[in-house]
Parts: sequence; C-alpha cells; structure tokens
Amino acid sequence: MPQAILPLLMNLLIAIMFVAGFMAVAHAHPVVSKARWFALCFLLGLADPLANLAVWFGVNPDATRLLGFTLFLAAMLGLALALSHFHDRKPFWKIAIAILAGGFLYRLFTLDAPRDATWNLLAFQSWYAMAAALCAYAVRRHARPSPINTMLFVLFLVLTVHFPIKALFAAHLGNGRSEGEYANTLYAVISQTTSGVLMVAAGLLIIINFLQSVVQNTQAQALSDPLTGLPNRRAMDRWFDELADAEADEPAVVAVIDIDHFKTFNDRFGHHVGDKVLRAVATCLDRHRPSAARLARLGGEEFVLLLLKDEAEALLTCESMRLAISRLTFAETDPVTVSIGLASALPGEAMGGPLRRADQALYRAKGLGRNRCQVAPRPERRPPSGTPDLKLVAKT
Repeated sequence: MPQAILPLLMNLLIAIMFVAGFMAVAHAHPVVSKARWFALCFLLGLADPLANLAVWFGVNPDATRLLGFTLFLAAMLGLALALSHFHDRKPFWKIAIAILAGGFLYRLFTLDAPRDATWNLLAFQSWYAMAAALCAYAVRRHARPSPINTMLFVLFLVLTVHFPIKALFAAHLGNGRSEGEYANTLYAVISQTTSGVLMVAAGLLIIINFLQSVVQNTQAQALSDPLTGLPNRRAMDRWFDELADAEADEPAVVAVIDIDHFKTFNDRFGHHVGDKVLRAVATCLDRHRPSAARLARLGGEEFVLLLLKDEAEALLTCESMRLAISRLTFAETDPVTVSIGLASALPGEAMGGPLRRADQALYRAKGLGRNRCQVAPRPERRPPSGTPDLKLVAKT
C-alpha cells in the first residue's frame, strides 16, 4: 500500500466534509447563501486526491494528471472569486481566468517533461502559488478589517510560499519516476499532509467568517424594525443609555413624530396601503435627518428622533422634515402629514424625562390641529440625581 494513501484519503474526506459543511450553513442561514460558492470550490478540490488515487488504481495517467491539476487550480482560484463575492465586491474574474488558462496550457504541453527537473517542479507549483496569492489579494482588498480576516490573509500568504517550497522538497526527496510511483514517496506524504492542514485552516476560518455574519445579522435584526428597516425601540433605548453614560454637556433634543389620522388610513385604504405609507414616511425622515441624528420607529405610526442640537436648531430640522413629508404623494390615499413634539434634555437628565415631555408636546400639537411642531416647555429645575428613567410606552 502506498505511503501517502492515508493523507490522500484524509484530504478526500476533509474536502467532502467541507462541502457538506458549507452547504449546511447555506441551507440553515439564507443570509449566508454565498457559502454554496465555497462548497463548489471544495468540491473541485476533490480532484487532486482523486486523481492521485485514480493513477494508483491504473487509470490513464495523462488524462488524470491534466484533469486533476486543472480542477484543483480552478478550486484555488474559485476561493479567490468566492471571497470577493462573499464581501459583495467584484471578483477578479480576468486574472483568475488568465491563471487558469495559462496553467491548463502549461500542464498540457509538459505532460512528457521530466518529473524530477527542478524547473518543471517550480513551474508546476507556481500556478498554485499564483492562485493562493490571488486569494490573499482578494482578502486584503475586499474583506472587512477583522482578526479573522487578518489570519486568513496571512494563511494565504503562507500557502503562496508553501507551494514553491514543496517544489524544492520534491527536488530533494524525489517525487517518483512516474505518476504511479508518486504515492509511494515520502514527498507525497509531506505534500499531501501540509497542503491538507493549510486548506483545513483556510476552510475553518472561512466558516468562522460565515458564522460571524450570521451573528451580526441576527443582532441587526434584533435592533431593527422589519417593516421600515429603521432601528427599533430597543436600539433607541441603547442610544439613550449611551448618551446618559457619556455624561456630556452638549445639548440634546428628543422629537416624537406621529403620522396624523393613521388609523383612518388603515380603515379606509387597508393595512397594505398603511404599510406603504409607513415605509415612505420612514424613508423620507431618514433621508432628511441630520447625519448625526438618530431615528427609530417606536411602534405603530410613531417615530422618535434624537438630535444633538440646541432647541432652536432642532425645531428648524423638525419643521424641514415635516414639510418634506407633507410633499409626499400617494395615488391610493389622501395627503400624509405628521405632528411632532420636541423636548430638550437637561444636563445629566435621563432620557425618560425629555421623551415623556416630547410625547406631551405631541398631544398638544394634535390638539392644535395637527401637521405642526410643538416644543415642550423646559422644566424649571434639574431633576434630582437617581430619578428613575421611565420608559414611554409606544402607542399603537
């Protein structure tokens, strides 16, 4: 039995496990459906151990060598393309196709070249080195900075150096006088083991990246409103807590925004039209808010805006947003307007106070005829330390 039979079988099984693993991740979490591309790469990667085993079992060595080399090179290049695709960037298609075409032609015209010639060994491994370098380049150019991506970048650099080093080991240890003898050499054991370990490490880091994406997406969903895409009440509470913890003296204003007669919209035109109005108003508010302002949907037809401005500037901002919403047009409904209540936060005051006052100002705006902004009177004194931060219950 060949010395390298165990590493070859292990690499074969590992590739199959990664194919199954990436497909399972893609099936379980649609947000990372791009894992299927990595499954395809590891499926193509099966070609290398299969080709070596096929030659040992007596299959035509020339056809097997050409097919195994080309498919494994395609698998390596596919990883580079899949990494760019995973990060929503344009893959390096032209470079990958050029490397694949060059590698195929090289292998086609060197099938009869001496196996132990150093130039041939280095040229053979150089195509894999170029593919690994393209993977490293894709991570560096397209991946978001993170410890995992840094490790992945370094790993692909190691793979890039690893392939020409393998050629030097092959020249020193010998890689067999024929393809059939390759599996009986010490070099085959070292080559298959080291390549297998490095590819396992790459696969594990990529899977960790996918799982991090799932966690981040789950966290984002927990803090966002599914209908409008805006942050939700839980996100707003976090902003308020962060602002209170900062203990900054800069001015802050809370604005509560309510769509006028929204229940009538739902009753007259149906909830599907009401949902359309909510999305349009949310988009308009988000487009016209200052970049430093925080906007969230409280629930129902209510939104909240946190402005780090003084009261006069905040009022001008809210008036601008109110006018922008009044200019929205809907074919199925009457014109849409909003009422807005504003309240300033005192230095050191918990956000429950201004939020409560803003809600009271909103009721006054509605009582005065709606489609207007109303500013809450400032409290005469600073609330005592330790005042509980009461939370506003969103109206539905």
